Amino acid sequence: MKWFLLLGAVLAVSAVDRAKFRRCIDTAFCRRHREDKSLTDYKIVSNSLKFNDTALHAILKNKENSLVLDIVALKDSTIRLVIDEFEGKEARVRTRWQPLDALAKAEPEQQKIKKSEVGKEESWFETEDGHKVVVQHKPFRVDLYAKGTLVTTINSRNWLRFEHFRKGKKTKDGDGFWEEKWGDHKDMKPHGSSSVSVDIALLGFKMAYGLPEHSETYALRSTNNYEPYRLYNLDVFEYEINNPMALYGSVPYLAATNPRRTLGVLWLNPSETWVDYDISRADLGVVGKLVETEDERADRIPQINTRFISETGLIDVFFFLGPKPHDLFRQYSKLTGVTPVPPQFSLGYHQCRWNYKDEKDVREVIAKFDENEIPMDVIWLDIEHTDEKRYFTWDKEKFPEPKQMVEDVAKKGRKMVLIVDPHIKKDKNYTIYKEARKKGFLVKELGGKKTFVGNCWPQDSVYIDFTNPEARKWWSEKFALDKYEGTTEDVHIWNDMNEPSVFNGPEITMPKDLVHYDDREHREVHNMYGFYQHEATHNGLIQRSERKLRPFVLTRAFFAGSQRTAAVWTGDNAATWEHLKASIPMLLTLSTAGIPFVGADVGGFFKDTDPELLVRWAQAGAFQPFFRAHAHTDTKRREPYLLDENFRAAYKKAIETRYKFLPYIYTIFYEHSKNGKPVMRPHWLELVEDEVGYDEDRQWLVGNAILVKPTLEAGETRTSVYLPGKREIWYEFDTGKARPSPGAMQIETPIDKIAVFQRGGTIIPIREMDGPRASLAETKADPVSLYIGLNNRGDSANGTIYLDDGETFAYEKGEFAFWGFTFKKEHDYLFTITSKNLDKKGKLESEILIDKIYLRGVKFYPQTAHIYLDDFVPEDLPFEHDRDSQQIVISNVGAYLTKEWKIDLHG
Repeated sequence: MKWFLLLGAVLAVSAVDRAKFRRCIDTAFCRRHREDKSLTDYKIVSNSLKFNDTALHAILKNKENSLVLDIVALKDSTIRLVIDEFEGKEARVRTRWQPLDALAKAEPEQQKIKKSEVGKEESWFETEDGHKVVVQHKPFRVDLYAKGTLVTTINSRNWLRFEHFRKGKKTKDGDGFWEEKWGDHKDMKPHGSSSVSVDIALLGFKMAYGLPEHSETYALRSTNNYEPYRLYNLDVFEYEINNPMALYGSVPYLAATNPRRTLGVLWLNPSETWVDYDISRADLGVVGKLVETEDERADRIPQINTRFISETGLIDVFFFLGPKPHDLFRQYSKLTGVTPVPPQFSLGYHQCRWNYKDEKDVREVIAKFDENEIPMDVIWLDIEHTDEKRYFTWDKEKFPEPKQMVEDVAKKGRKMVLIVDPHIKKDKNYTIYKEARKKGFLVKELGGKKTFVGNCWPQDSVYIDFTNPEARKWWSEKFALDKYEGTTEDVHIWNDMNEPSVFNGPEITMPKDLVHYDDREHREVHNMYGFYQHEATHNGLIQRSERKLRPFVLTRAFFAGSQRTAAVWTGDNAATWEHLKASIPMLLTLSTAGIPFVGADVGGFFKDTDPELLVRWAQAGAFQPFFRAHAHTDTKRREPYLLDENFRAAYKKAIETRYKFLPYIYTIFYEHSKNGKPVMRPHWLELVEDEVGYDEDRQWLVGNAILVKPTLEAGETRTSVYLPGKREIWYEFDTGKARPSPGAMQIETPIDKIAVFQRGGTIIPIREMDGPRASLAETKADPVSLYIGLNNRGDSANGTIYLDDGETFAYEKGEFAFWGFTFKKEHDYLFTITSKNLDKKGKLESEILIDKIYLRGVKFYPQTAHIYLDDFVPEDLPFEHDRDSQQIVISNVGAYLTKEWKIDLHG
C-alpha cells in the first residue's frame, strides 16, 4: 500500500511544489556567503610567488587561512586559475575532490610563458599567444588581458572565501557549519563546511549566457534582490518558467560577447553551486582606471559582476579568451569535448510516451505510422516495460517475446530505446541488486558501512555508485546481448531519474552526507552522478558491438562534458504555449554551454495538449537537434495519426521537413565534432556585429545558414521575424523571396507552415523525398538538391555536405566524404558552381545524385548552362529563370555528390 500511495502522490502533482526545494536563504553556506559582505583581504605571501615554464605559483594568506594559488597558461588562448587549501607542515584534513573526468583530457595541454616579472606590488606574465595575466599582491586580485584589453578580473571585490576542513567542532564556525536540517532530514558534516566563493567581473560586456539548466531567458538576468542561479541536479516535476531554481542538470559555464571580443568562464565544480549576476559600469569597480582609454570613459564601459558560491571542492576556473565567437566554442570544446558524429537514426523523429502498454501496442503504433505514411525512426519504452521496475528485465505478460518485437520494429530501419534508471529495486532475487551489493558497488550511508536505501519507482531502492570506476565497468557489461535479455543491437538506452531522484530524500534527491567510492561525500560529486551513469551506459553500448556501431544514449542529468556520451532533453515540461516558448532559451543555453544534441518533449510532457499546440511544437522540434514527442501516462494519446485531417497533415509535413533537412543537419553535427560549434545557434555566434539580436530567444539559427522562427501563440497565422545581421540577405525558404537585414517583418504562417529563412551566401543540401519513407534508412539512395542563396552582392555562396554510412565507426578509418560547393562570379558574363573534396582522407564514394539546383538572388540573365563531369565535355542543362523573383532552377543535374564537377552559367 505504501508504494501505491507514493505513486499517487507523485502523479497528482500538477505543478512544482516549491516548498520541497531550498532557496539560498534556506541553504546555510549560500546564506553565509551572500550575507557576509566583509572584505577577506587575502594577500600574496612574500617570497612565495614563483614561475615555471607554464604557470605562476604562490601562497595566499589572510588572518584566518592559507591557500595555494596556481595560474596556468593553456594552449589556444585559455587560462586556468586554481585555489586549494594550503597543506603546510601538517597533512590536510581532507583532500578536495577534482572532477577531472569532466574534461576531455585530465591534463589540458599547456603553453609556455613568453615573459614574466615578479614585482613588489604586482607580478605578471605574458603567454605565447599574446595574453597577459597580472596578479596584484595586496589585496589579492587577478586581471586578465586579452591582447592588451582587460576583459576579466578575479576577486576585485575582495570577496574570496574558502572554508577549510576542520578536525574538531568549533562554536564560532557559524550556523549550519557542522550539521544542517531541511524538513525531516539532517545533513551531517563530519569535517565541517568546506564552501568556497569568489567574485569574477567581466569587462566590456552587456550580456552573458549559460548556466544551464534553468527555465529562464537566454540572456542571464540580474539576481540583485532576487534568487541567485542555482546549479544542483534535481528531479522537478512540471517546472515553472522564468525561475532560476535548479533543474535536472548543471553546467557552471557562462559566455559573454560584444562586437569586438568574446569571453567564456567555466567554474569546474560539481557540488551545489549558486551564482549571483548583475550588470554595472566599470567606473564603479576598482579597475575603472585600467579599462579607461582616450576614446572611452570608464562610466561608459559595461561590467558584468558574478560571484560563484560552491558547497565544497576547489576553486578551479577556466577562462577562454576568444576573441571571436567561433574561437570561444572551439576553445571550450577542446577542454570538455564534443559530441561525436551521432548515428543517423537518432536525428530522425522519435515517438515516446509513458508508456506503450505491450507488444501489441508497439506494433499498432508502428503500423499506424506506416498506414499514414509518416516517417518515424525510433519508438521508446518507459518504465512500465520492465518486470516491476527491475531494469534490464521485461514484463513477461506484456512483452513475452521482446527480441522478436525489437526485430519487427527494425524491419524498416527503425530502432527502439529502452529506459534504464540508476535506482535498483532492493530485491534479493534480482540479479543486478545481488551482484552490486556483493561487489560493494552501492552508495552507502554516513559512516560508509550500511547501504543507503531510498524510495523511487521500484519502492525500496538502492543506488549504483557510478563514481566507482569498477562499478561503471560492471554497469557497462550489463548491456551485452547475452546479459540484457531480449535486446539486439537495434536497442539504445535512456537514462532518466539520474540526478539522482530519491522520492523520500531531501529535495527529492540523495542526502549529501552519503558516502561514495574513495570515501567521498555525496555533496562533493552530486552534479556528476548522472554524468558517470550515462558515460558507463555509452561505453556499454560501444562494447556491445565491439566498437562497430555508434550508440545513442539520452540523459536527463548532466554536467560539463556530458556532450561526449549523451544527448540531453529538458525534462518534465508541460503542454502549454508558455512551455513551448521557454524551450527555446533552454535549448539555446544548453547549446551555448557545449551540449549540442538537445531537445524538449514535443507537445509537452504533462497535461493534455490541443492539436494546434502539438503541431506548432512539432514544427519547432523539426529544426531542433533532438526531435522527440513524449507524454505523461495520464495524458490522452496524441500520436500524429490520431489528429484530425488538417492537423495530421501539418504534423506529417513537419516530420517530412525534418527528413528533407537531414543532410544539412547531419553535416552540422559533423562540423561540430571538428570545431565545437553547436547545431542550434544564437544570433551572436554567426552575426556578432548585430547587437540587437544578442538577447533574441524566440528564434534561432540552425548552423550558419538557416533561421527559424516558430509560431508561439495560439491562433497566430502571421509570425513576426527579426532578420539579423548587417547588410545580410535572407531568403524565405518556401518562396525564395529575398529580404534584407537588419529588420523585422511578418510572414504568413498557416497551420502547416513554419517561418524558415536561408541566409545569403550559403548553399544547403536538401533531400528530395519523392515518395513515402518509413525511416531514414529508406532515404539513403534519395537524391539531393542544392539550394543556393547568393550573398547581397550576388557573386558568391558556399556550403558543405558530410556523408558516411550513418551507423558505424568506419568514418574514423576514412569511410566518409566531406565535400564543398561554391558559387562564384568569374566575370560579368560567367558564373560557376563547383564541387570540391574538402578532406582527402575521406575515401567514401557515394551513389547519391544531385537532382536540382535552386539559385536565389540572381542578378544576372543566364543564356546557357553547361555541366562538366568526369570527361570534362560540356553538357547542356535545362533551367528556368524567373526574372521577377530573381531565381533559377536547374533540373536533371545528374552529378554525383562525391565527384568533382563544374557548372557554367553564361550571361
